Amino acid sequence: MAREPEELTHRLLRDIRAKQDEHSALLADHTGRLGRLDKRIEDMTRVLRYSMGQNEETAFRQSEQAMRIDDLFEKLEKLLSSKQPV
Repeated sequence: MAREPEELTHRLLRDIRAKQDEHSALLADHTGRLGRLDKRIEDMTRVLRYSMGQNEETAFRQSEQAMRIDDLFEKLEKLLSSKQPV
């Protein structure tokens, strides 16, 4: 009778290990799929930029300019809002 709880514990541990193996395989599959999706999105981005006549440098400059314009508008709004109405 003393061996029964030990055998039950071993059986439960084997079941847990089997389920962990299933989850590991599923996680590896999902990781591979996400990697392939990332690659496809990068490729599509390159094709889109090329078809629009943009290269990486142009896209980078445009994003920098957009950030600078946003900063200038923020400063302008602060200046206009700080004035007291006459």
